[in-house]
Amino acid sequence: MNVNTYSIGIDIGGTKIAVGLVDRHGDILYKQTTPTPSESRASILNTIKAIVLSYMKMSEKEGFKINGIGIGSAGQIDPNKGVIISGTKNIKDWNQVPIRDVLQKATNLPVWVDNDANTFALAEHRLGKGKDLNHIVCLTLGTGVGGGVVSDGSLIHGTFGGAGELGHMTVNMNGPACNCGSNGCLETYASGTGIAQRMRDQLANMPTDDLPAHIADYKQHLDALTSKEVFQWREEGYEPAVAVIDTAVQALIYGIVSLIHTFNPQAIVLGGGLVAHWPNLAATISKQIKDIGMASLVKPVKIFTSELGRDSGLIGAAMQVWHDVE
Repeated sequence: MNVNTYSIGIDIGGTKIAVGLVDRHGDILYKQTTPTPSESRASILNTIKAIVLSYMKMSEKEGFKINGIGIGSAGQIDPNKGVIISGTKNIKDWNQVPIRDVLQKATNLPVWVDNDANTFALAEHRLGKGKDLNHIVCLTLGTGVGGGVVSDGSLIHGTFGGAGELGHMTVNMNGPACNCGSNGCLETYASGTGIAQRMRDQLANMPTDDLPAHIADYKQHLDALTSKEVFQWREEGYEPAVAVIDTAVQALIYGIVSLIHTFNPQAIVLGGGLVAHWPNLAATISKQIKDIGMASLVKPVKIFTSELGRDSGLIGAAMQVWHDVE
């Protein structure tokens, strides 16, 4: 009798943690999402352990097999040691976390850990727009800008796993300060955080009387402004919002040309929560990059939008297990 086999995928974010049972085709059998605990590192790890152990009990009851655990998290990850070296400010005490050892001890299952943008790239390479391609660059556009690079069919990890911080390449050396310590990073223009901040900067310097009423309200509460409002105002034709989004697109265009020059990929894949606001983003970039940079490198490259959906991070995390067992 054949036994159905699944891996456990864990996608750890600043606001939520998603845990699911995923088969080798990327299909999800069960999924559970919970808010990321804010009390302590221990509370986060205990929450993850509890969900994983509940899935293991489920497997015993329902007669399927779990062959490993794959984790994707923001930050710089050492996949060889299974340690989150430097995490994200959105998750409390998320530095030097030996998450692989913690879960292996709790479950006796093999555990894989990587940066969440790398796991997204792995999912795209295995199941998405990068399937059957050996050279792809992936960008995740969300609260920040993440990146993952597949070269010769394998993820590039660098010295300890920190490669692929593509959102922190400089697109304007005189640009705004970035939380990474540099200036003018792609993330400061093309992330949700960056777009909202550029709009706040604009509103702060505008007379309130010159603003439409629904926008003037935000001038008094700038911290409440998010990229969602900026995209909405852009659709309404509000010129400063149009300018902020146009600048974000231009930063992406020049950033992508630099990535093409660096990695010589077959395709660029765009994912993350912001792409839903930019239905024509891939087509716009594809059209404009053709006249920028080295033609022999740039013109053959395809620009795609991911079609894996909101569960791409979860699926990609789980794919680490299947990537190694096959």
